[in-house]
Amino acid sequence: MERSSAATVDAVRGPEDRWDGALRAVAGERRAVLVDAAGHRFVLVPEDRLRALEAAERGAGRAGVSLTAREREVLQMVAEACPGALVAERLGLAPNTVAQHLASVRRKYGVRSSATAAALARRDGLIP
Repeated sequence: MERSSAATVDAVRGPEDRWDGALRAVAGERRAVLVDAAGHRFVLVPEDRLRALEAAERGAGRAGVSLTAREREVLQMVAEACPGALVAERLGLAPNTVAQHLASVRRKYGVRSSATAAALARRDGLIP
């Protein structure tokens, strides 16, 4: 991680007045966008704003998630430890259709795991 940080600093290093202006902008609760010679953009924001952005990202997709009836049905079976093939068989669906419903639910919750999505849906009262 330190290595990429050092590369970032080297990539945007410029005249002192450029840094002074960028830091004054950030200190004034604004953002500063620096662009290196290759066109890469680097955004400086106050730390409290960064923390707010990170918190919003962690919660993205969770507030007000709505699931279709079929997504809830598939997710409920997965929450009960049914493998996808069994879910497909019991609901008369193709295995790929089950996978697509689960992918949709994971996307809505912004998570990578169907088990995590099921836990969040249970927390939100969308599945028993």
